[in-house]
Amino acid sequence: MKKKFFICLFIIAAAGLGVFAHLTLNHKTTECTKHSNLSAPIEIPATGIKQINGDLKIEKPAAIMFYVDWCTYCRRFMPIFGEAAAKHNKDFDFLVVNCEHPENEQLVKEHNISGFPSIYIKDKDLDFEYQVSNSATVDLQNFEKEIDKHLKLRSKLKR
Repeated sequence: MKKKFFICLFIIAAAGLGVFAHLTLNHKTTECTKHSNLSAPIEIPATGIKQINGDLKIEKPAAIMFYVDWCTYCRRFMPIFGEAAAKHNKDFDFLVVNCEHPENEQLVKEHNISGFPSIYIKDKDLDFEYQVSNSATVDLQNFEKEIDKHLKLRSKLKR
């Protein structure tokens, strides 16, 4: 009898937790999309970010964000990208590529972009490029860790 009681209690608790998680996650998604017009272009912060249209020319290490206007994750990350650009523009170029513009089609193909945002760090001097993990797009602190990691790598390799 006790065993059946605890099994029922466990099932009820698990179902309640599932409903709570569903409501919480749907609420966040609704809030995110409710306040943004997904058909409007993403505002690119005026903090040293360069819009790329077809030609990717860099002089110093670059953080490149591939995005589309309708992506809510891109909308959330763009202000973080802008903050990083304001802080690190001495060491890095910050570039954005709208993947829906026809002139960027070749860049999108070259980088095999299939998810958004996709962030790459490219270093012309080291002839080196890599894609940044999506976990770095969560907040400024995580993104700055990627920037710092590359700067440390760059300093070690240039010795």
